[in-house]
Amino acid sequence: MRFNGEREVPGPVGRVADALHDREVLRAIIPGCEELVPIDAGLYAASLAARVGPVADVYRGTFSVEDVGPGAVIRVRVAARGRCGRLDVDLSVTLSPGSRPGTSALRYDADATVRGLVSRLGTATLTVAGNHFTGGFFRQLERSLRRDVTGRREASLV
Repeated sequence: MRFNGEREVPGPVGRVADALHDREVLRAIIPGCEELVPIDAGLYAASLAARVGPVADVYRGTFSVEDVGPGAVIRVRVAARGRCGRLDVDLSVTLSPGSRPGTSALRYDADATVRGLVSRLGTATLTVAGNHFTGGFFRQLERSLRRDVTGRREASLV
């Protein structure tokens, strides 16, 4: 399954890229993330609780974030396994200055493969679940960036 889109998020490109590399930010914005333990630079052991239709499971595996191109091109990979199947995600994120000052345009393109019992739920159910997960991730990223901007403003006023 493919998921792609574009969002404008608060903060300049550098700050958004830093957030996407920050373990604490990632742990807070990944829906269902229970654990994100560093293994190596940009590589984590992860566990994620997820529900897809009637199937709930905890997926355990690896999560990696790396810079892959000039400018702000970031690649995220997830390889995880649960009782009900396997999940592999390859996500590319490209950051550029947004249309308004102090914002960034974030373009994403993800290829997700689901195997096992969960894959039998059908494309429509998996697409809804994937869009829900993606939407939750980016909403939480935007909230985190807004809090960061608000916190910086308050600190500068002191």
